[in-house]
Amino acid sequence: MAELDSSAAGTGEAAVGHPGLRQNAIGLADAVIVGMASSGPTASLAVTLAAIVGASSYAGPVTILVCFLPMLGIALAYRRLNRWRVDCGASYVWVGRAITPYLGFVVGWIMLLGYFLGTISDILPVGPYVLQVVDPGAANSSVATAISASVWLVIVTVVAYIGIQLTARFQWLLAIIEYVIITVFSVVILVAVFGHHRGTAAFHWNWFSWHTMGGTSGLVSGILIAVYMFSGWDTSVYVNEETRSSRLNPGRAVVVGVVTLGIMYAFYTFAFQGGVTQKALAANGSDALAYIVHSVAGSPWDKVMIVAVLLSIVGATQTALVAGARIAFAMGQDRVLPSALGKPHARHRTPAAATLVFAAATLAVTWVYTLSSASVEGAFTNVVSSVGLMFALFYAATGIAMAVYYRRLAARGVGAFLELAAVPLVSAAFLLWVAVKSVPGLGGWNGTDLHYVYVMLGIGVVFLLIARFIGRSPYFSEPIEAYDPGSASGA
Repeated sequence: MAELDSSAAGTGEAAVGHPGLRQNAIGLADAVIVGMASSGPTASLAVTLAAIVGASSYAGPVTILVCFLPMLGIALAYRRLNRWRVDCGASYVWVGRAITPYLGFVVGWIMLLGYFLGTISDILPVGPYVLQVVDPGAANSSVATAISASVWLVIVTVVAYIGIQLTARFQWLLAIIEYVIITVFSVVILVAVFGHHRGTAAFHWNWFSWHTMGGTSGLVSGILIAVYMFSGWDTSVYVNEETRSSRLNPGRAVVVGVVTLGIMYAFYTFAFQGGVTQKALAANGSDALAYIVHSVAGSPWDKVMIVAVLLSIVGATQTALVAGARIAFAMGQDRVLPSALGKPHARHRTPAAATLVFAAATLAVTWVYTLSSASVEGAFTNVVSSVGLMFALFYAATGIAMAVYYRRLAARGVGAFLELAAVPLVSAAFLLWVAVKSVPGLGGWNGTDLHYVYVMLGIGVVFLLIARFIGRSPYFSEPIEAYDPGSASGA
């Protein structure tokens, strides 16, 4: 492994894959916080706590830690592949160059869909949360909800448009407030649980038993939810061209981010899940964290918890926008999507056009959803429910791409095989299994949810055919690559 590590390290700098973005703009800690914000820890926990307790009872932390292992395996694959190619297109480029450009395009398209739908699912709750804090009486107003969400979307778009440095500073501000609030409340609730506060669920070691978890079905159900909770950490890599030590720091960032998220999710789930009874939690699952804080500490502390959830949602919205814009930027420069998406801003050196298109589409969907009939609302809900499936698919593709690219080096010894083939392939297989297991929850292979997925994938195939046979994008004619252990330049 020495030849790979020495060739990959060097100064930590590398030629960027899609030039035009501002290089050396942010550091390792900035990249970590951007990736973690994309996962939206507080917001994710707010919407999944009741579900994971319903699926696995009080063994939710166990399912999270089980899910953490393959997520770490995929993060290590991102880390290694980023040493090979520093490119804001990430998996779209890696899969295309290691396996085939046709699969690479499909992976890129799924990445775009995942982040676009993720941005929508992030921004939709913003309106109600803002109104709960500033004007509870208007919380049921569709227009007020849409206006509130739109204002925040415009704010995060302007920040992302101006630059990644301002984005990182904005994310630090949101994260510090968010993490302080949720950590303090988690400790308060733990004290209440162990102190047998009225209304809490008394802790017992059998919380973590196989029987309490519900056996295999409970474990599987909990893992499916945990995959959704983790999704988004890869955003640290999409800002790789703008990160100092671009070959090393983005990869370090995703690993640090996944480890930190694993610890946070396991601890916060353990802390909050006993704050109320399972029955009460299930009845208030849409606003779980604020309800638990209100039950334990009363008002106005529940409003403080709502602020933390709101900040998490805003942070996740912006970072999903940042990730999606950079993926579209890379695909635009390769002319597999309209080339206008690949034009950087001359002064700010951001993917300006892609950012605006992404934000405009999100804004339009937000208004249509908020003001639509129940049937249209249901259709959007069906589409958004497939986000976790899409993340699982392109994470798995990344793991496979790593094993394929480094296959020659993996054949040189047991240690190399385990690191470069076994870990990424087992992690990828796990995520593909999760994707298949999630299908029944989406209504089955012939269900409405997957019909929408098929249509969205079909649109991507149309773009692929146009780019390949009409636009004649050079992306499809670039040679397939594999790491050569005898070459110092193959890292």
